[in-house]
Amino acid sequence: MIRPIARTGACTVAALTIAASLAAQQPAPEFDPAAVERGQQLLSTECGFCHGANGRGGSSGPDLTRSALVQTDEGGKQIGEFVRAGRPDRGMPPFALTDAQVSDLATFLHSAIRANINRRAYRILDILVGDPKAGEVYFNGAGRCATCHSPERDLRAVGAKYDPPTLQNRMVLPRGSVTRPGTPAPPPHADRNAIRATVTAPGAEPVTGAIVRLTDFDIVVYDAASGQMRSWLRNGDAPTVVVSDPLQGHVDLLPKWTDTDMHNVTAYLASLK
Repeated sequence: MIRPIARTGACTVAALTIAASLAAQQPAPEFDPAAVERGQQLLSTECGFCHGANGRGGSSGPDLTRSALVQTDEGGKQIGEFVRAGRPDRGMPPFALTDAQVSDLATFLHSAIRANINRRAYRILDILVGDPKAGEVYFNGAGRCATCHSPERDLRAVGAKYDPPTLQNRMVLPRGSVTRPGTPAPPPHADRNAIRATVTAPGAEPVTGAIVRLTDFDIVVYDAASGQMRSWLRNGDAPTVVVSDPLQGHVDLLPKWTDTDMHNVTAYLASLK
């Protein structure tokens, strides 16, 4: 028999109904977070030397998230059979993993594959894989970074200011201001690293400013000293225009970066706390 709900409990029942409805709208995690964490730790300990701490390739092993065996695995069955047998012919020894460990390992790998598919939710891992000491040597030597930057001045505590992925992005692609989400980006000429031009008209003092527009017919620069735009019509080589890029060192270095040098310098910058 269905009993009527007492009016005194109507608010409580309604609140519980709304709470249940809201909870139903929140998707449950596709993978057990605890199992994912255990699987990642297991992979890092047992397999990380060859396949990397996140399974995406290491010193001698391939990216496990791209493995056909892993991608077609069903609940750890194929993965368990493979790791317990090993591949001695390719330098992979057998691993005596328990059923629970195989399950955790499979859960982590399948969650990593799902993260690859869902790029928006992907969490960047293993940025700090380089050698900070080697990065410091490259910074002060072959990279010529120290000719413009100093860990005591502009880069002081930069490792505390930016996380490692942002550090690496700013190092390789430095142009553009870092703005908060939802905040409109400033115009390019307002960037402190904007490409600049020095314009010298006949009989006039040179004017230097960030380039707003540069064509064969005119040039417009933003003069920070006056806070105004300055413009000139161009006729051949008059007025004289000399363009300079404060980030030319980064531009010159871009085709020369090796993965090792990039990782080492990132690790060095991240150590500047």
